[in-house]
Amino acid sequence: MENTLIPVYMPFTYLSESTARILTALVGPVVIYQPLKTNIHESLSALASQGLVAIRSPITRDDDRLRAALAEFTDWARMNPGKSTPGAGFFSQRQGEIPFFDETAIERIRSDIKRYHRSDPLVDHQTEKMEADFSARLFLALAQENDLATDRLDHDLNRFKALEKNFLNTLTDDDETGFNRQALGLEIWRDDPGAKLTGQRIRAWATLAAADDTIPELLITTSSAVIDTLLETHGDALRLERLAEIRLDVPSAGTAPVLDRVLADLAGRASLPSADLASFEKLATDAASETAVTATLFVAANQTPASVIRRIATATTSSPEEIGQPKSACHTVIVLVES
Repeated sequence: MENTLIPVYMPFTYLSESTARILTALVGPVVIYQPLKTNIHESLSALASQGLVAIRSPITRDDDRLRAALAEFTDWARMNPGKSTPGAGFFSQRQGEIPFFDETAIERIRSDIKRYHRSDPLVDHQTEKMEADFSARLFLALAQENDLATDRLDHDLNRFKALEKNFLNTLTDDDETGFNRQALGLEIWRDDPGAKLTGQRIRAWATLAAADDTIPELLITTSSAVIDTLLETHGDALRLERLAEIRLDVPSAGTAPVLDRVLADLAGRASLPSADLASFEKLATDAASETAVTATLFVAANQTPASVIRRIATATTSSPEEIGQPKSACHTVIVLVES
């Protein structure tokens, strides 16, 4: 399955199989960056073997130091589960407060990053850049551990909901005497994995992406918090704006990605007046099924994905220099996919 633009999942280094299948159906297999080449989770490797993702690890130096830092934090987290463990106290009064990391864990992360960061005022710029890369990778590695735990929790919740549905379907009229069906079937609150430390996660991810020899040309996310942060932090500098939103049914596996060619056409146009959005908006369907998703289109006009990613990574207001890559995309297109 060949797609016109190379899409990348941002700013996460892990995604579930269900998410991977949805994104593949919409835009084709997505690139997913990894902070540690020698520590690829088996579930991601399985997705790659199925052609659902392409795994890239643009930075590979200091792997031993990174593994040591990650192992130290993991050991600490096992001994201090508390609120820092995703889902801890889930069925208690803390529902709705499942943390990305709680304040104690956040402080620990900051401490570890500072401790493993080789700070020397006499080091040259290249060494300082390597240390910044290491700090970004350490943060992403720690975030990935949390994302994996959250995914396992979601899997368990989905099994619970399926059992509950089957139970309700087996009830007869006599069974329901004095039984409040509405007491079941309530939606259990789930966290947006991008909702905590969002700015740091985006910058760390962009650091990996900027180091890629072939920077992807289409950015896709499933986190509204990520979009909100991009608009708030970089919206003016990037001239990032929301163009359109559609609701559509996810096509079945094996078909051509439904959004791929349309987005490639939009990204390659000289300008993006509202009339150009007709090809995107006509993909909307009257979809009320469980497989329907909402796709919201954002664009940084007249700025290539390479320049946008480097700007986010370095937090500069001036446009970073291009490094001679072919510019198949004149604009940076970001797609938010929500169920």
